[in-house]
Amino acid sequence: MRVYEAIASGARELEGVCENPRLESELLLSHALGVDRVWLAIKRDETLNEQEIVRFFEYIEKRKARVPYQYIVKKQYFMGLEFYVDERVLIPRPETEILVEEVLKRIKKGDIVLDIGTGSGAIAVSIAKHFPECKVYALDISEEALEVAMYNAKRFGVGNILFLKSDIFSNVPDSLKFDVIVSNPPYIKRSEIESLQEEVKKEPVLALDGGEDGLFFFREIAYGARPFLKKGSKIFFEIGYDQRDEVKGILLENGFKNIQVAKDLAGIDRVVIGEYYG
Repeated sequence: MRVYEAIASGARELEGVCENPRLESELLLSHALGVDRVWLAIKRDETLNEQEIVRFFEYIEKRKARVPYQYIVKKQYFMGLEFYVDERVLIPRPETEILVEEVLKRIKKGDIVLDIGTGSGAIAVSIAKHFPECKVYALDISEEALEVAMYNAKRFGVGNILFLKSDIFSNVPDSLKFDVIVSNPPYIKRSEIESLQEEVKKEPVLALDGGEDGLFFFREIAYGARPFLKKGSKIFFEIGYDQRDEVKGILLENGFKNIQVAKDLAGIDRVVIGEYYG
């Protein structure tokens, strides 16, 4: 089987599975061969060996089973960096880059930052890499997620992050005071999880389930953060498309002021920011 034949065959197999079957077929073949798409175009008549064909169609079968593409190739680009991802962590989304960008606009050299629910480490690593003068604490309740996050920090040579296994603030030392708290918490309503895309349901449910109303973690973080904040500290939340007013209300109830909202590239409310003055 030649390169162009494999791509065409893979694309046929992926019809109805994804939006762009040919593109994903090319990307999966690139991954199977360890080459880029330019190589595929130049070498379209190259004959594949049996091992390469088997590996490629194993990837196609996984994708047909609705395994996310990112879990198959073990990577996802975020803030210009290639993060390692697998089934232990939520796949970083482009809209979460808006959250990081809003933090980077307001952070100062020397700030102490806490990332709650770090997952792959995408948020913490991106902040730490842009601001090496800052101390970043990244926590997660999942040891498996922390393994992935620590691996990504090591890959990018980021040494200013301390990782903690913690259920929100349960293992955070009382002596710590943060200038910035950032979180992309689980915010899907529990009743809606079964109706999500099949690919999304392959991701860790811990990273999706926001409780009965999707607001559980916003409440817990906003309330629990208060002893760990300095006067003028900022909190940044990624939110669901319809959660702006509820999250603003939660922050106001917990003493946060100057509430701001940032939209994503689709014009959807995506980030809520508050300041704490005690």
